[in-house]
Amino acid sequence: MQRRPSSPSPSGSRPFQTVPFMGEAMLASEATVEGVAMEGLDFSGQAATLATFTRSRLTRVNLAGSRLSRLDLTEVRLESCDLANAAWLKAHLGRTRLEGCRMVGLDLSGSLIRNTVFENCNGSFAHFRGAILKSVRFQGCNLSGCSFQEADLRGAVFQDCELGEAQMSFARLEGTDFRGSGITGLRVRIEDLKGAIVEPAQAAYLAGLMGLKVIH
Repeated sequence: MQRRPSSPSPSGSRPFQTVPFMGEAMLASEATVEGVAMEGLDFSGQAATLATFTRSRLTRVNLAGSRLSRLDLTEVRLESCDLANAAWLKAHLGRTRLEGCRMVGLDLSGSLIRNTVFENCNGSFAHFRGAILKSVRFQGCNLSGCSFQEADLRGAVFQDCELGEAQMSFARLEGTDFRGSGITGLRVRIEDLKGAIVEPAQAAYLAGLMGLKVIH
């Protein structure tokens, strides 16, 4: 797989090395990829352990059905990538951005996700069970049917997202901001909502779950 210089990285430091599409591409366990721009590569269905991507950009990369245990993504941007039904158990995502990605059924259970943004992603039926999310923002994402059960979502922001039928029972939601998102059908225990941030219409809906009637 040949590499050629590309445009400077967003940080303005060392340039990316672009990996062009050349048909079959392989991921190896304990491999480290740094300062690389990948476009159009197909890693679908592949399996690896402890793969690391640092300060890189992945555009239209196919990772659907991949099995990447303990994957590490640090300062990585994923644009229009296919992550459907991938299993990235106990992954680490740090200072990473996922934009316009297909995340249907993606499994990030038990992962540590920090300073990360998910924007305009289809994450329906994705799994974040038991994950720790610190300074994480979901913006314009479809998260219907998603599982956040037992996740630590303290301080997370859900902006203009769809959370219908999402599972958040036993999650930690202190400071979690749901304003502007659809929560009809959200599956959560009332005691889990302590300290969550909601807008009036959402509060009325949640009150209805407790059997209360809100009269204006």
